Amino acid sequence: MKKLLLITILTPFIFAQEIVDKTLDSQVDASSSSVVAQRDIERLDAEAKKLYYEFKDIVSEFEGLRRYDNQLEKIVFSQEEEVIDILKQIESLDNVNKEILPFLKTIIDSLRAFIKLDIPFLLESRIARVDELDSIILKSNITTAEKFRKVFEAYQLEATFGNTIETYPGFIDVDEETLSVDYFRLGRLGWYYRSPNGNETGYWDKSAEKWIDSGSKLDEGIKAALDIANRQSPPNFINLPIQPLDN
Repeated sequence: MKKLLLITILTPFIFAQEIVDKTLDSQVDASSSSVVAQRDIERLDAEAKKLYYEFKDIVSEFEGLRRYDNQLEKIVFSQEEEVIDILKQIESLDNVNKEILPFLKTIIDSLRAFIKLDIPFLLESRIARVDELDSIILKSNITTAEKFRKVFEAYQLEATFGNTIETYPGFIDVDEETLSVDYFRLGRLGWYYRSPNGNETGYWDKSAEKWIDSGSKLDEGIKAALDIANRQSPPNFINLPIQPLDN
């Protein structure tokens, strides 16, 4: 009877203990679930942040590419305009060349004719210079500006001959004999020669287009002119015939 009573008394306590145990177990399970859920939340949050920053990077890269594309488009349009402008300039230059090249050829021919009419000093080199000009204006790899410059320089050089004196060595045939002489040029007024010993002198007669042999008569005058040209004596008056050049 006592056992039955004890069991009867303890039954509610045992039942209550079971409820407490179950409750505690449920709380433990819930806590474990919460931990797992929190971990899942943290993992998802990290992934979300990672995706967010990746998205921001992609958007930033896209904006950068879009700006670059806009700039590139402007550059391309600008280059197209430059190409069109260059083509117009080339077309204009072609038209200019059609007018300038014949003009250059005309003044080269005039220069050649002038040299042939002039006193024939340094004739070979002067004609060779004109021949070179004729060759240059036909070359496609030389610009029109460069061709014009070459022709202008040749004209300048010819112009300086009229304002300068010059001496240079050479040879001349006198009485069927070839002599070594020193030439002296007085602008375009006179052209003379003198042998080293002074026994043979002469001048160019432009009207007759030939040399006039003067023996040693012009020795003193030409020697003085040569010394001045070679800077071996100061400038001074010289006595040389120039009248035949005006006939």
